[in-house]
Amino acid sequence: MEYSQKNQNISDLSVNFGNKFLSKVYGWMILALFLTSLASYAILSTPSLQAFFLGNMLLVWVLMFVELGLVIVLTRKVESMETSTAALVFLVYSILTGITITPLLYYYSEATVFMAFGVSAGMFAGMSAIGYFIKRDLSGMGRFLMMALIGLIIAMVVNIFISIWWPQTAWGFSFALSCLAVLIFAGLTAYDTQKIKKIGESIEHDPSRHQNIAIICALTLYLDFINLFLNMLRIMGRNN
Repeated sequence: MEYSQKNQNISDLSVNFGNKFLSKVYGWMILALFLTSLASYAILSTPSLQAFFLGNMLLVWVLMFVELGLVIVLTRKVESMETSTAALVFLVYSILTGITITPLLYYYSEATVFMAFGVSAGMFAGMSAIGYFIKRDLSGMGRFLMMALIGLIIAMVVNIFISIWWPQTAWGFSFALSCLAVLIFAGLTAYDTQKIKKIGESIEHDPSRHQNIAIICALTLYLDFINLFLNMLRIMGRNN
């Protein structure tokens, strides 16, 4: 009886710690989304910044490669980094994302952007809740979705060439790919949430370590949301 009670107490402590860890993850993610939104808003609402970035697409492409480099560094070195360094890299990445997605946002109406953001936020929250509360192991679904994501990336590359020779066909293909991407990233949101919840429940009680892991987990959910939003924007703004 005492042994059973002891195991129950350990399980409760693990769940409580996991919930606190997940709160940290969402906190970092929300902060990153705020900085991304702020960067985009600053450019779109300031004529001089708008002219500078929208008129210098080469710089935007360079910043995209910088973003890729930051993600690689963060994913490979996060556990050996100081927490302040990991946080700085993540937040700089979120600001750069705000800059690099601005040329895309520029072509859509303000109402479309806000509507796409709201729908994406609602879908993200719903799928994240499913991932948190569902008892079924989503690992199998996660592997399938990752393979689907690889296929989606290949299809997007193919669509670049299609757009050169058959632009009318490419439009319909792009729309279909955006719909598929929304489904994939919605599913990944549920899978990643469940995975992060399990990480939080099993992680060592070492504040210096779980802070860094919370940041890389926040990056995972952040990327799910950004990709969900951008593809939802393409779907809802297809007539812009």
